[in-house]
Amino acid sequence: MEYIMRVKSNHFHHMRGHVCDGCVIVAPSGKEFRLRNTIRGWIVDGPDGQPCSGYLDSVMAVEVFMVNGLQTH
Repeated sequence: MEYIMRVKSNHFHHMRGHVCDGCVIVAPSGKEFRLRNTIRGWIVDGPDGQPCSGYLDSVMAVEVFMVNGLQTH
């Protein structure tokens, strides 16, 4: 059985190991987003499975997107 990390967007932090492939991030609205690692960087997929971010090239860019970008979703 595979463990999938699940974290609320306002608790997301790169130093807690939240930047990992397949991590599920729950926005304040309750919608779930999934973090995906690619060769060009990290991508956040929306609830519909479609990318909702550009390529995020560092763990800090991922954290900023999670904490700030998902607060209105």
